[in-house]
Amino acid sequence: MAQERKKLIVAMSGFPPALEPVISNHTGARRIMPQIFDTLVALDHAKNMALRPALAERWERVSDRAVRFYLRKGVTFHDGSPFTADDVAFSLGLDHVLGPGRSGRSIAIQTLETLDRIEVVDSHTVIVHVNGIDTQLEQRLTAWGAEIVSKRAFDAAGSWDKWIAAPVGTGPYKLVSQKLDINVVLAAHDGYWGGKPPFPGIEYKIIPELASRVNGLITDQYDIVTDVAPDQFPDIQGRSNLEVVGGAVQNIRCLAIDQTTPILKDPGLRRALSLAIDRKLLVEALWQNRVPLVNGFQLPSFGEGYVADFEAPGYDPELARKLIKASGYKGEEIVYRLLNNYYTNQVSGAQIMLEMWKAVGLNVKIEMLENFTQVWSKPVHAIYDISSTAVFPDYLGHAWRELGPKGTFPQLGTWSNAEHFALGAKLRDTIEPAERRKIIRRMLDIIHIEDPAVVLLHASGQFYGKRKDVPWMPGLTLDLNFGPFNAAFAKG
Repeated sequence: MAQERKKLIVAMSGFPPALEPVISNHTGARRIMPQIFDTLVALDHAKNMALRPALAERWERVSDRAVRFYLRKGVTFHDGSPFTADDVAFSLGLDHVLGPGRSGRSIAIQTLETLDRIEVVDSHTVIVHVNGIDTQLEQRLTAWGAEIVSKRAFDAAGSWDKWIAAPVGTGPYKLVSQKLDINVVLAAHDGYWGGKPPFPGIEYKIIPELASRVNGLITDQYDIVTDVAPDQFPDIQGRSNLEVVGGAVQNIRCLAIDQTTPILKDPGLRRALSLAIDRKLLVEALWQNRVPLVNGFQLPSFGEGYVADFEAPGYDPELARKLIKASGYKGEEIVYRLLNNYYTNQVSGAQIMLEMWKAVGLNVKIEMLENFTQVWSKPVHAIYDISSTAVFPDYLGHAWRELGPKGTFPQLGTWSNAEHFALGAKLRDTIEPAERRKIIRRMLDIIHIEDPAVVLLHASGQFYGKRKDVPWMPGLTLDLNFGPFNAAFAKG
């Protein structure tokens, strides 16, 4: 059994830039973050992302603008210090999010944008106040950037750089070491409030090449490997001691469009980029139909906030040609800034789409780059790949964090729409589900038809190769969970 091994060894493709919640939007970081930190409220992946207690054992609405949280007693941080309301006020307070040196703070700002203040009632009770009606507050507090850190350890670190080198949380595993582009080592936090961690330790090895990860799994060097592409499935599934697990996650793959690009100012031309793509063919060729298509920048897990009958992006090359002609496009070069398989099958997908665009008369040229710093170098004046995670299950936790006024695209300066911004503010304050869906439908019309901001491709798939004797199940997000709440260990 895995518990009898010295430690769990996970091979993944990239090293996390930092292991700190306010800058935790990197995939490598998200695979480690849930082992180190907890949130007040968590999402139950086995129960369709329903809310479950975490560091808060219960909560109640005080008003439309406030929720009282009763904190779990007896919880200790990795350094042995007690968890109290002061840690919650510090972690969720804007001083921590906006302090000096927080260069990657955008995710926390997007997640906690409605928070006004944290009222400490006593050592284990807080009231979280928001700056307006916020029907999604409980969901926000499950999300990226809402993890609870130790105020005492942060203060003792003395600087931001020293803190991110050795962050302290309450999670099932604590940080032992991190070596740039080599590994991250964790050890079990035996005093974990949620029960004994299933593994005595975890080592994340950074192995950029997929073939090397798969070979390491086959030769018993690794227990779990990430980012397995469908063409590698047979090598793994053909062995009696190995298996492939995973599937679609709460993430959408798409292309971002810089609307300030002279060629792409015309909304019709931007829409034509989408209409030219045969997504069914793309998913069949690259993913063996193992990931679903999406109907708009939304996911079914959004529940009452999901617009089920919104029309999915269509494949209509004839309409694409008409829109291209109406735009006055004369064959000018459209730049596609591309990374070398940062995303699984990224280059193969780009090559397929290039042919589809060519078929309708679009002259798209690939510009190979090494990292996102180069991709986002201004002026962008290009299209480029992104994946967008629903950090909590609602439009406000997904498309809005990319396309709201504090979102990724407006902050980068590549897209802006005043009506969309105004509708998002209204959506946050709207309680009635039918009215919320009406607002969301209008927002989807704007970003997909009237003023296209993205070209949707498909839901993202996350597939892992693993030893069958390792008791672990992947969840519905990019986050990996090797703690006792994983569905492989959870009781009841």
